[in-house]
Amino acid sequence: MTTLLQAEEDSQTQETKIAKYTVITFAPVQGFIEKSRKLRDLYGASQILSYLSYRIVEEAKKLDGIEVISPAIKEGELSIDLIQGMPNRILIVGEIERDRAFNLFRDTLDNAWSEIITACKDWVESKIKNDDNDDYDWKKYDWKMSWKRWEMHTWEVFVGQNNSKEDQNNPIHSAMRDLETRKLRRAWTVPNWNGESSSLSGHDAIAYPNMDRQITRESKQNQQDLSKEIEAFYTVIAKTLDPRGKENDRSYINENERLSIPELIKRLVTYSDVRDEIDYYKIIKKEDSKAFDLESFAKLLRQNKEKNETYWTGWFMGDGDRIGNYLNSLSNADQVREFSLCLRDWGNDFKRFDLGRVVYAGGDDFLGVIYGTEDKPQRDKEEVVDWLCGLRDRWERLRNDMRNKGLRVNDGDEPDVSLSLGFVWAGHSVPQRDVLQHCREAEKLAKNLGRDRVTIRVVFNNGQFVQWTTPWEYLKWLKDYRDRNDNSGKDANWSHVYTDLAQLKARHAIPPATAETANDAIALELFGLYFGKDKQEMLSQQRGKITGSEDPKSMIEWIDGMIKVGWQLCSNS
Repeated sequence: MTTLLQAEEDSQTQETKIAKYTVITFAPVQGFIEKSRKLRDLYGASQILSYLSYRIVEEAKKLDGIEVISPAIKEGELSIDLIQGMPNRILIVGEIERDRAFNLFRDTLDNAWSEIITACKDWVESKIKNDDNDDYDWKKYDWKMSWKRWEMHTWEVFVGQNNSKEDQNNPIHSAMRDLETRKLRRAWTVPNWNGESSSLSGHDAIAYPNMDRQITRESKQNQQDLSKEIEAFYTVIAKTLDPRGKENDRSYINENERLSIPELIKRLVTYSDVRDEIDYYKIIKKEDSKAFDLESFAKLLRQNKEKNETYWTGWFMGDGDRIGNYLNSLSNADQVREFSLCLRDWGNDFKRFDLGRVVYAGGDDFLGVIYGTEDKPQRDKEEVVDWLCGLRDRWERLRNDMRNKGLRVNDGDEPDVSLSLGFVWAGHSVPQRDVLQHCREAEKLAKNLGRDRVTIRVVFNNGQFVQWTTPWEYLKWLKDYRDRNDNSGKDANWSHVYTDLAQLKARHAIPPATAETANDAIALELFGLYFGKDKQEMLSQQRGKITGSEDPKSMIEWIDGMIKVGWQLCSNS
């Protein structure tokens, strides 16, 4: 009997030693980002998500007996670094009842979102007037209910906690698993609306001063009057935000755009006068707050009509692979904290970018643009390729930092961190929304073919594209190309291999992608002729690892993509 009592006491003691882990997140995060179709939308969305996460973190830090372990916060960290790139999944350790946590952090997020809503709405109502135009009554805005719906029904909060009886060895994994289970029970509530839809997403109502007013649309005249009122509103707001810009080529909103309330908010939070009305930004020093400004986007050179010149630009979207799995494999708070610090350090370092601008870098998740300057409007393709080849080395610094802090880093089957990237080299007339969609598709392709890869997609002005997906370590093979005259580097003539490829495909020596069966022998010989027999042998032996499949068609597609992309990015012609 004594033995049984002692065993029960030992069991209870062990249970009390297990820390109580709570993980908090909110939704819809991906949907909020994916409805962005311009760089300014993406930047504004990223700032909003980071701000909401920051407010939850700050509220958690006020609780007695509670410690925030992810995202890890450094003592003395600049306030601007705290709010930029803040992840939307917050992990805390300490005893807190689930219902209390849910109610507390839901109210925190609602209050933070309400601040943003109020700042944007008040600015429009105070600045966008129709004093010179009596046709539209904008002094009495009739859109309060529409804003209130978005204020109340945009976000959901989810709280997961570990179950000490089920998972004593890895309570963090238990909390994460509980969070994912609760996220399945989404309470979707979408604001209803009537009338015309946004020109960006096509899903939500156009925001304009009298959008709550019940307008009878039985006659064509009423519809025409409504269209004129909306047109007048967007003309005024476009000029107010950017009075120096040209029509339909302004920094914030163009006259021909029709935005929903969330889309309007994403634009307005990037405007300093609006941003400074949000409580947190008020305490940031003026010189520091310039880090949030987006004037450089207006300088994104894609063409110069006066000189009749056009310029290619590079767009990249990257994401760490299996980060969630890696986090679930960590068994204690110290490991999670150290890993979070590594990610945030890497993100802050990555933002120091001299070929263009990083739009956002939230640790393992980032987006940026490569473009020229007034002195050098067209970036050299060589420096673009060099930057791409060096990006994996920069990611390796993260892994080295993890090793130095005692975190597990391996290249086997256990959870590990790698990087997948979509890179788009786009012609000048490809719309921004199309370019960003290409970035998403390229990144997704890199992940689907095995992760730890880069997909390079060259998009022409007519919308067609060529692409190549490869593991990072084989990207540098582009620099090993030698033409028929044994020239390499800048002196190499890529038209040699490009012409040979075209002729072999025309003669069906290299079968087309539509062929039922394929033999990759000729394609491999062509590759070896211009890139080296040693690489040909390596490619043949490791075809599954390199191309993502043992199918000969995958080999042909990989070689074909490499030559076409190399001809576009490495050719000196």
